[in-house]
Amino acid sequence: MKKNLLIVLVFCSFFLLNSCSGPAPAAITDISELRAEIDIYQSLSDNKDNSVSVILYDKKGKEAGNNSITVWVNQKKADYQVMQHLYYSQHYYYRIEDIQPENNQYTLEIQLKNGKKFFLGNAPTLAQSNSGSIICTRQASLNKDFPIRWSHLYNVNLLYISKSFQIKNQDDNTTHYFIEEPTDTLHIKEDGNYLIKKEKLFNPGKKLSAIYFKFTAQKMGKTNTLLLKGSSIKISGYHETRVSFQ
Repeated sequence: MKKNLLIVLVFCSFFLLNSCSGPAPAAITDISELRAEIDIYQSLSDNKDNSVSVILYDKKGKEAGNNSITVWVNQKKADYQVMQHLYYSQHYYYRIEDIQPENNQYTLEIQLKNGKKFFLGNAPTLAQSNSGSIICTRQASLNKDFPIRWSHLYNVNLLYISKSFQIKNQDDNTTHYFIEEPTDTLHIKEDGNYLIKKEKLFNPGKKLSAIYFKFTAQKMGKTNTLLLKGSSIKISGYHETRVSFQ
């Protein structure tokens, strides 16, 4: 009985590994059978400090990456990688770092198992800027309005603001810190300013420890129109500033 149970468990495990987590079969013969999600990170102070990640899906929405499909970024081959998630789940994608932009562009191509090569997508590089153009005090008071201003942050169009709080445990008098998700998302221009009123720096039951300002540049590129609906290419980068409060 125990032996039969063991055989069943082994069979089930094999079934799960092969039917639930594996990539789609390498039967893709045309780019029109694929959906591509492409994410590019680029430093705003050095456009050669970058990374490109590509995830492919088939018509059923299943990840379609495998060793028989090759992705190129500015004529450099991306690495095919498998990331293990919880239990039997795996994640299949292509990744490459530190790519030299060509004509201020990142251009991606894909080669299928049958040897066909297609344009996958492209995105422009982000303009370089200096984080020193973000002006504010780094040690601020909770008893005053907090101003911040910036200039010449080319291509920056979003500002994410997150807060870190200090909380005392009344039972054992210990102190804990935690960071909230961005509580504010602002659409901004390359030059601007922002003021946080002192009333907004207080929160009942917890003390503000720090605020993080993430000045983000984000653009959408162009994908091959033959790809399945929902394909996209996005490039982003950011400057981050931390302000402590007392």
